[in-house]
Amino acid sequence: MIVARAPGKLVALGEYAVLDGAPALVLALDRYAEATIAASADGVCHLETRAPLPVERRFAPGTASGAGLVDLVAATASPPLAWQATLDSSAFFVGPAKLGLGSSAAVLCAWAGAFAAFARAAGRDLPAPALPALIDLHRAFQGGRGSGLDVAASLTGGAITFSLDSSGLARIGSVRLPNSVGFAGIFTGRSASTPELVAHYRAWRRDHPEQAASLYRRLAAVAELGCAAARGDDPDAFVESIADYGRVLQNLGEAIGAEIVTAEHRQIGDHARRFGVAYKVSGAGGGDLGLACAVDREALAAFTKSVTDRGFNVINVSLAEHGLVVEQRAAKAAQ
Repeated sequence: MIVARAPGKLVALGEYAVLDGAPALVLALDRYAEATIAASADGVCHLETRAPLPVERRFAPGTASGAGLVDLVAATASPPLAWQATLDSSAFFVGPAKLGLGSSAAVLCAWAGAFAAFARAAGRDLPAPALPALIDLHRAFQGGRGSGLDVAASLTGGAITFSLDSSGLARIGSVRLPNSVGFAGIFTGRSASTPELVAHYRAWRRDHPEQAASLYRRLAAVAELGCAAARGDDPDAFVESIADYGRVLQNLGEAIGAEIVTAEHRQIGDHARRFGVAYKVSGAGGGDLGLACAVDREALAAFTKSVTDRGFNVINVSLAEHGLVVEQRAAKAAQ
C-alpha cells in the first residue's frame, strides 16, 4: 500500500498581487491531506473520499469517478489502472465548513504523489510529481485560475516565498520567520470560494486598469517589505507588514465591490488592535480564515481567548517543516 500526505497552507502576504508578479509569503501548516492506494482485488476502481463525510465510489478503470482532482491525476497513466484508494481531507474542516487552508492543493499533492508511486510499481513510466505539472493540474481543476502558491506550499513544506515570473512560471524560495513572532488562525464560521473571488478580481482589473495598477503597486510594496523583514529577522517590521497588507486588502475589496474583508473579519480586526495584535484575512478572503500575529505572545494569547469567548474558532497553526511525503506501508499497518 502506498501512503502519501501533504500539508495545508496559510497565506501571510501577497494575496491577489501575486497573480501579477508580486512576491507572496506562504506557510505550510501541520494539517494534512492523506491519500492511500493499493491494487484493486476485483479489477474495478474503488474510491472513498472523506471531505469531511465519507463518500464511496466504484467505477471502471479509465472512466470518471466524479472527483475532479482524482480523475485529472489518474488520466496521466496509460493504459488505465485498477486501484482502491482513500482520500482524507477531514482535517481541513470544522464540522461541515471548510477552513480555507488549501485543502484542494493538499489533496492534489498527496493523491498525485501516491498515484505516481503506485503507477511506477505497476510498470508505468510516470514521474514523481513536479511543481509545474501540479500547478497546471490545479489550475485545470479551478477553471484556469490561481497562482499555484498553495500547491507550492503543500509540495515543499516550511515557510516559502512564491512569485510568478514574466512567463508565468513559479519561483519559490525558503525563508525563516522571525522566531519571536506568534501566529494564530481565526475561522469566521463562513467558507468562501477562492475561484469566484479571483475571477471577480480579474474582471475588475481588466475593466479598471489604472485603478488596478495603483492598488497592485501598494500591495506589492507591502509584500516586498514583509518578505524582506522575514529574511532580515525583523519581527516588528514583519508584523507591521501583516497589518498593512490587511488594510490594503480591505481597500481592494471596496474598489472591486467584493467582500474580501467580511463584517466578521472587520470585527475581529478591530478587536485585535485593542490587544496590539496584527490581523488580516488569509487567502482570497470572503470568509474562511484570518491570520493574527504579534511579537508579544502574551498579548496574542489574551486576544485568542477573548475572540474565542466572542464565538469565533481559533485554529492553532504550526509550521509543517516538510511537504509531500510518500511511503510504502504493509497493508496490515494501514488498518
